[in-house]
Amino acid sequence: MKITFSTLLFALTLSVSAQTIMTQTTTTTNPTNNGMNINMNMGDGMNINMNMGNTQQQTTTQTTVMTNTAPQTQVVYVTGYIGKVGCTPPVSEQRFNQMINSVKNQSFSDDKQRVTKQIVKSNCMTVDQLVDLLNEFSFDDGKLDTAKFAYDYIYDVENYFKVFDVFSFSSSGEKLEEYINGRN
Repeated sequence: MKITFSTLLFALTLSVSAQTIMTQTTTTTNPTNNGMNINMNMGDGMNINMNMGNTQQQTTTQTTVMTNTAPQTQVVYVTGYIGKVGCTPPVSEQRFNQMINSVKNQSFSDDKQRVTKQIVKSNCMTVDQLVDLLNEFSFDDGKLDTAKFAYDYIYDVENYFKVFDVFSFSSSGEKLEEYINGRN
């Protein structure tokens, strides 16, 4: 039967600049029976057993170097905006003009809402772009429903306060505020 004993002799972790160095030394002792065995029986119940074997010892040293990466700096896509970014990158003005024309071409509020949600869901938008889309709606209920939906797809979420200006009634703004507070 082979018995293995592992002893951890040394473990050191050292952080230097942007690297972590870890050294671990393990000693393994494996007793073996590859020597000489002598068994003697000498009448009158006397027995002599002698085992002469050798023991093998193995030492392994493992050094691991891990590089710690520095946190990535946040890319700012909108000039001058340094606040919280919800999605990246926001759509270009040229693409946005195509989108708003698509919403303007819808005759009914439900259609405007459906198209706007699809646009918002498929693209990262700024708050100013969302406000322009919401201003195409005639009634607060469509604006409110779409503003709630759009919250997860807005680039400059810290500017979401601008959405409150699109509502005709303060109660709609209160409902949006309640929704946002429930999300955070």
